[in-house]
Amino acid sequence: MKLKYNFIVREVAGQSVALAVGDDNKYFNGMIKLNSVGEFIFKLLENDTSVDEIVSKITDTYDVSAEDAKVSVEKYLTVLRQNDLLFE
Repeated sequence: MKLKYNFIVREVAGQSVALAVGDDNKYFNGMIKLNSVGEFIFKLLENDTSVDEIVSKITDTYDVSAEDAKVSVEKYLTVLRQNDLLFE
């Protein structure tokens, strides 16, 4: 799975946000606020990846169990799916 649109991630007023760029701005016109883990996952989704790969990279980077990471990743992906932001 990967992000459906091309985004840039920038810091605006101390908050990381993702904005669709180029022609993709026609399809997703808005911004997504990201915390540090959300930004980490969002960047991983720029390339085709799996839930297990995301969980593995999170557990390698953050002090969290694989089980907790998987629950959080699934919740995050659910929100992205609800907003039609993923190719699967």
